[in-house]
Amino acid sequence: MLKPVVTFYERFLRRRIPSILMAYLTAVVPLTAILFFFFNQARILFRDLPSVSQRVSEVTNRWMFLLDQKFNLDPETSSDWVSENMMGVVDIPLELARESFESGTVVLANAVLIVLITYFMLLYRTSFKNYLLSQASPKNRKSLEKLFLKLQSLTKRYMIGQGIIILILGILIGSGLWLIGVPYAYFWGFLAGFLEIIPYLGTSVGGILPFVYMLMVSDSLWQPWAVIGLYILVQQIEGNLISPNVMGPSIKINPLFIILGLFLGGIMWGIAGMILALPVLAISKEVFRTFEVTEPFSYILEDGLSKKSDIFLEHYDHVKHRIMYLFFDERDD
Repeated sequence: MLKPVVTFYERFLRRRIPSILMAYLTAVVPLTAILFFFFNQARILFRDLPSVSQRVSEVTNRWMFLLDQKFNLDPETSSDWVSENMMGVVDIPLELARESFESGTVVLANAVLIVLITYFMLLYRTSFKNYLLSQASPKNRKSLEKLFLKLQSLTKRYMIGQGIIILILGILIGSGLWLIGVPYAYFWGFLAGFLEIIPYLGTSVGGILPFVYMLMVSDSLWQPWAVIGLYILVQQIEGNLISPNVMGPSIKINPLFIILGLFLGGIMWGIAGMILALPVLAISKEVFRTFEVTEPFSYILEDGLSKKSDIFLEHYDHVKHRIMYLFFDERDD
């Protein structure tokens, strides 16, 4: 993903190692600004947690008082139940959040490892490319080089597209939350934008967090539900208008394989694996489409599979498109 940046610096510096270091510096500056924004907002949010817990107690007691009046419940019993159970429920997500921030050393160690791996991949990329080209016959090397360029373009488009989508979603959701009256509106908005990188799961979490927060701190019920309505509206706009125009059709993947990719990526590499699931699937689809034997499988990975159910028997019912041909000497009767 840093290769285009490294290539840009190589035009001026002429040497690979300084170009790689400059590429890292280019990536670190905006990343540091983003992390500073989130950690600063999170610090303020956690500083207010004691008052939030007190606020939850007040709001819950008020609602229990209304329920006592409506259903003729015993006020003393209801109050005891609230004090024994509700505050414990509130403390669970707060404790989980604190533990998540305490695991920052593990995240930092993984980040250092990723930096080292990408450094050597960028340093040796020409050797890797030439090795792969040597495995193809001379007549197929041009097609393989085209595949490399296509994958590079796909990765670049995905990275730029995700950046644009995060910016748009952060502004849209943050502005909407600000109008609703949600504290730390743009923190929640851009957090949802970044979580959108993880399909389905990240989107849901991005909406649930401010909803739960507003349930705890808001005097009225309309604000939490307005938050949910805002997220549903923005997700419809993002799914039907923003992503198709920003990302293009090459990133559209079958939802079944997205879910499987998230599951397997999460098992193998945790959050990083879930983030990489979609681009890896998109790259795999392009690789499969390049070779005759795997070309049909690229349509299995593509979105809208139910509308293309006849394509396999109509266009790919031939021995050269059968994966089993790699293992057995099949012949058409």
